[in-house]
Amino acid sequence: MAVITYLWHTGSFIPSQTHPGPFDVADSWRMLGDAYSNALPLHLRRFESVAGPLPAGFVLAMRQLFTPGDLFPRISLTAGELRLDIRPAPPARPVTRLTYALAPDPRSQPLVKGPDFPALAHYHTEYQVDGTDDTAIVDSSGAMVETTTGALVAWDGEALVLPTGTALPSITLHQVTRRAAALGIRTETRPLTLELAAECPVWFLNSLHGISPVTELHTPTGIIYPPGNPHTATWQQWWWSCFHKETARD
Repeated sequence: MAVITYLWHTGSFIPSQTHPGPFDVADSWRMLGDAYSNALPLHLRRFESVAGPLPAGFVLAMRQLFTPGDLFPRISLTAGELRLDIRPAPPARPVTRLTYALAPDPRSQPLVKGPDFPALAHYHTEYQVDGTDDTAIVDSSGAMVETTTGALVAWDGEALVLPTGTALPSITLHQVTRRAAALGIRTETRPLTLELAAECPVWFLNSLHGISPVTELHTPTGIIYPPGNPHTATWQQWWWSCFHKETARD
């Protein structure tokens, strides 16, 4: 399936060319089967927090364009133009292998998804080790903040550890912390260092792959193998069970 792009114009979607970016703001999420999505209202809310309210009829018209199958739609705003890219979703990644590079933070707007896509792509090309899936972004102390495409958390015993530093408000991270709170699991915030990753399970989180345990962390001096979390499969099953058909929203 090729990428199909639409431009929102005078109250409806019309076919358009894919915009190369950069974007003022963008958001994306995985869809399964016959238009099943996971936390779509949260993605739309994050987009609207920067772009402003979506036009009347936008979401309903968007939903009618989705075809059955595994999709990875993206909405974006550039120079006042709203676009929808309907893209095929790659297979979900069961585990994640990360590159750890002591490199300058490429982000200029870490709290907004979209503007930094070109810088993150360059960072990925410049530093990512062959055979790994993503590259960590580190702060001035060397602690990991997030990756170029997702959030990171660790588990210290029964405590969920959130990294320090400024990172994109991750929808999947929000879901995980909300479930942890509902289960009475303690949440802590502290630097996600290499030393912590060597001793504690680490998860990669995003709306495309869900919960993907980090099995390898490729550093300049060798490979760290974070231990596994015995509850990972249960959490993964929970996240995938959150997919459902959204009710109509105008």
